[in-house]
Amino acid sequence: MNRKIVKLFTLMLFACCMGKSLSAQQFYPMHFIQLFTDEGVSENDIARLNRNYLVPAGFQEVSDTLFVHPQHKERVLLSARQLGDKNELLLTYLTTGDLKVFRERLAAKEGGFEKVDENTYQLPFKNPINKFMIGKDTVIDTKRFHTIKYLLIYDRGHKFHFSADHCTFPATETYPLQHTTWYFTANYERAQSNSEYNDISVIFSKEKTKSSNKIEFVDDINFKITYTDQKKKVHVYRGTYQNYKSDIFFRYDGGEWSDRDKTGRALHVPDERDMGTESFFYDPKSFAQAEGTLRYFRFIFSKSYKTSYHSDLGIMELSEREIREQRDRGSMPKREVR
Repeated sequence: MNRKIVKLFTLMLFACCMGKSLSAQQFYPMHFIQLFTDEGVSENDIARLNRNYLVPAGFQEVSDTLFVHPQHKERVLLSARQLGDKNELLLTYLTTGDLKVFRERLAAKEGGFEKVDENTYQLPFKNPINKFMIGKDTVIDTKRFHTIKYLLIYDRGHKFHFSADHCTFPATETYPLQHTTWYFTANYERAQSNSEYNDISVIFSKEKTKSSNKIEFVDDINFKITYTDQKKKVHVYRGTYQNYKSDIFFRYDGGEWSDRDKTGRALHVPDERDMGTESFFYDPKSFAQAEGTLRYFRFIFSKSYKTSYHSDLGIMELSEREIREQRDRGSMPKREVR
């Protein structure tokens, strides 16, 4: 596979993902590749805006090439044209958010973008052309917007790493989690179909219940958990996540999520995989008994899941199956290949 194409996909998905967010803007560099699609367009059209991603983000469709947010009036526009044997897509995002974090994402070394000038960042290969440009502010109905443009020029008929057989830019299954708040409950049990496996499911809902805990997706990569213990003390724990298509992966900060002694000093916490017959893997019933503890949250937010959003119910379900601990052979828990 063309290494440039793989790099394009990787950089667009995880590019510029360092640091904390100070901005309330809806979209970051990693999201732009998800804002348009050519799935289901006519033969004469190159692409349209992706309503599967924009509508859940709160935007309303004006046309195939224009979406507007009804509250803060942010806009996403798409221009597409053919240039000889190439296609050109120009996505324009008008935002009221501070661009400080957006610039930090583009300038991060991990992203791979090169700074052409103060307002232009481009990947260091010429085919395809992959460029972000920050333009002059735009005023619409007396309201000022910052202008971000994303330019992609590629060979007609070309297939990227993420392309499908029937289209170049599939309509993503990714839910726009950034800047959303949910309340979650979790269940961990022996798989009914095969006792060698355990199933974990986490339900995100917009409605708070007595038994639920709160998770906030602060921006494109950071999340935080808030829960109140039995002594009514509020605890907040932070981590990072990666979200693409129907997959989400969580990672927590080991130091912040450590148990502590009476002096506040962090204690060594063995990995759940190293706890043998005392582990949740071996005895799933003990998971429910640990609800509201750091161990409980560490277990949930150290995994990758398949996600399914049920728009009719307003809930998101995260699920995963893994092989349970085997006492006789001391094997480590593994994800089932499905």
